[in-house]
Amino acid sequence: MNSPANPASFYQRQILLKEIGEQGQIKLSAARVLILGAGGLGHPVAAYLAGAGVGHITICDDDHVEESNLHRQVLFHYEDIGKSKAKVLGERISQQNPVIEINSISQKLTPDNVAQHLENIDLIVDCCDNFATKFLLHDSAFLFSKDLVQASIYQMEGQLQIFPFRTRGRDQGCLRCLWPTIPSANSVGNCAQAGVIGAVPGVLGCLQAMEAIKLICGIGKTPSTATTTFNLLTLQTDTLKWRKLKHCVLCSDSPSITGIHAHEYQTDSSFELSEVNPQEFALIDLRSSAERGQAPTQAPSKHLPSSEFEQWKEQISHTENTLFLCQKGFRSADITQRMRTLGYTNCYSLKGGLADTKI
Repeated sequence: MNSPANPASFYQRQILLKEIGEQGQIKLSAARVLILGAGGLGHPVAAYLAGAGVGHITICDDDHVEESNLHRQVLFHYEDIGKSKAKVLGERISQQNPVIEINSISQKLTPDNVAQHLENIDLIVDCCDNFATKFLLHDSAFLFSKDLVQASIYQMEGQLQIFPFRTRGRDQGCLRCLWPTIPSANSVGNCAQAGVIGAVPGVLGCLQAMEAIKLICGIGKTPSTATTTFNLLTLQTDTLKWRKLKHCVLCSDSPSITGIHAHEYQTDSSFELSEVNPQEFALIDLRSSAERGQAPTQAPSKHLPSSEFEQWKEQISHTENTLFLCQKGFRSADITQRMRTLGYTNCYSLKGGLADTKI
């Protein structure tokens, strides 16, 4: 791939800024950033960090492109469906800026490999959508002294948190001061469950990119021990601040978390089953009609879309074992938890969904 003849002209518009200048561009070129998640948040983060000239960008995501991603993951094309998200996004930003180094990892980040992936990283941008991975990234950033920029979204809202453990040290407090334990995996619905308009992760991803650039260049103000929330319907912004917890499990003088151990980040629930005999359950397919048409189940199943839960929830038997199915196990876990809250202890979810287990 051909490189621009003059990289200085590639970045000239931002070098004009007194906050950046030649020295800031040198810092950007030397920076090593990990983007965890190649979804709706990861796309603007990757595009704007590549455009700014961050010299070494690693993208980590074990997922593959689906049609339902395209309305918000705007660097993917229709012909990319089925391909590795990390690899495709890496190729796109390489085309955008061939001067920088791109590394794509089509692998899930786990407690076993996180140290390896963070070894040569300065800053982490958390673009994932589940609590266990967010806390794994946060705890690793603290223990390995890496800067961390986190964001999450829910429908029309988003929130942003910055943890400058590398540039400002580890004495200001951490996420565990606010949440000592990891919240339940299904306490907040993800995009597949709750819905999303593409501009929402677009806005939050742009904010993450800007915060990353600020940390790299040492410019502006970056609040720590604070969550900034954004309501994109009303344009209302709020900041929730918290204090360093004296007996924090991670950042106190006597922490109980002193390393990364797999059992701390287990999110499996007893109602999630990975090995099942379909004949022992009433199978309920929660997917849309279009999804069912693309990948029908082999065993007989009843179609009750998750979007119509309130209409059909009382149709479920209290005595017959029921197994809920969806494509990746998120919607089925959410519906199962709701049913169990209503007293249906005979309801289960197929762990990993039909993408992992063919039924």
